[in-house]
Amino acid sequence: MSAENKFVGEPGILTHGNPPFIAEDEITAWLFSLNRQGIRPGLQRIQSVLADCGNPHHNLPTIITCGTNGKGSTTRILAQLLKDSGKKVATFTSPHLMRVYERISIDDRPVDPQMFARTIKKLKPIVEKHEASWFETLTAAAVLISVESGVDLLCCETGLGGRLDATNALCPSALLLTTVALDHQHILGDTIEEIAEEKLGLLKPGLPLYTAVADELKNQVFRAAIGTGSACGFLDEVTRIEPESNGMWTLVTRSKQYLGLPDLGTEAMNRNAALAIMALEDMSDSLWQLPVDVAGSLESLYLPGRFQQVLSIPDWFVDTAHNPQALGVALTAFDKLDGKKTVLFGGMHDKDPGAETGELLGKFDRVIFAPISLPRSRNNEQLLELIQQWQLENAVVAGSVKEAIDIIATSTKPDDKVLITGSCFMAGEALYSMGWRDLEEVRTISSALELFKKE
Repeated sequence: MSAENKFVGEPGILTHGNPPFIAEDEITAWLFSLNRQGIRPGLQRIQSVLADCGNPHHNLPTIITCGTNGKGSTTRILAQLLKDSGKKVATFTSPHLMRVYERISIDDRPVDPQMFARTIKKLKPIVEKHEASWFETLTAAAVLISVESGVDLLCCETGLGGRLDATNALCPSALLLTTVALDHQHILGDTIEEIAEEKLGLLKPGLPLYTAVADELKNQVFRAAIGTGSACGFLDEVTRIEPESNGMWTLVTRSKQYLGLPDLGTEAMNRNAALAIMALEDMSDSLWQLPVDVAGSLESLYLPGRFQQVLSIPDWFVDTAHNPQALGVALTAFDKLDGKKTVLFGGMHDKDPGAETGELLGKFDRVIFAPISLPRSRNNEQLLELIQQWQLENAVVAGSVKEAIDIIATSTKPDDKVLITGSCFMAGEALYSMGWRDLEEVRTISSALELFKKE
């Protein structure tokens, strides 16, 4: 990936369009307008912006998580564990589902919208001076808000790749690498190895690395760590996950057993938790440490859009999976549930969900495809082509996400199960269509009967 290349920006950031994909005020509209410049890899602009702000990141302890899938949830897990150890923690994740300020949180609560707007206003002349990108502006905002809020540390996920990502301008104490799979090939490279190389570009001399990559990448990762003099811990070599009879699980490390850990919904999510625990156990000092009650900390996790149950009776789940690896995890977990199962599916036309996704969708009782209210969404014709390509006899196309939700709501029974997936933008529009306006409103599971009765 060249720092001189420019690529199309995030699909769900519009200056004109339908909610939840449009700005709510003037300063956010300006921020959203930066997305039209596209993705412009490189570090010079973000370094210049931070320098003009007084380099606040130099005194902000930070841990960065990268990876094709799982980096957002791992970042949130790290933040929860550190918060419950007594630290004040900022979190910077992307993308958002409903409102842009969700990307930055303090102690597991989204930053105050007024503080977010005030910070963006402060950054505006500096951003315009250096022609910084949308994501570079958000990265700088996360740093400024973290410092102003007086946090002890920042848990941060990369935006895209690593080597030329804006987060690589920060000063991390450790790097976590979750998984590497094919995604964003037009930017990061056509092979797993090329994509891994971009993510490993985050390594700095002596920076410890903790990773859950597959066996075929271990040699490449180990060589990169040696090259920077970094200690490297592989999750499956220094820990062991053991299922318990009650549905919980135990994590065995070299020094301890963590008993009674809660099932976080998928094996991949449990693995992300194990990676976070392994990293903090190894880093253990006065700042980076695990809470006394690790299981209790994981019980209180809020992971929006990560196989998240939002409704009950019938049970509705939302998952942001958009590439073959992530979709495989979500659909496999959904397949294990009891009852008649319906999937609501939609995504971007430039994202290949993979043949395996079609095979998995064929297992369910019903699949409803729907176009998302975005220009880059697969339209009805393209969704029909997917159905034909995958030879799905259990699938139909609805005219919109709202129409699909109405169809499902009026035809499901109390014991049925529903999964909404295919894109973070599908998740966001679905939540909005069901009446929610803020992720905090979805922190607890609502009654499907009561929710749809209101409509």
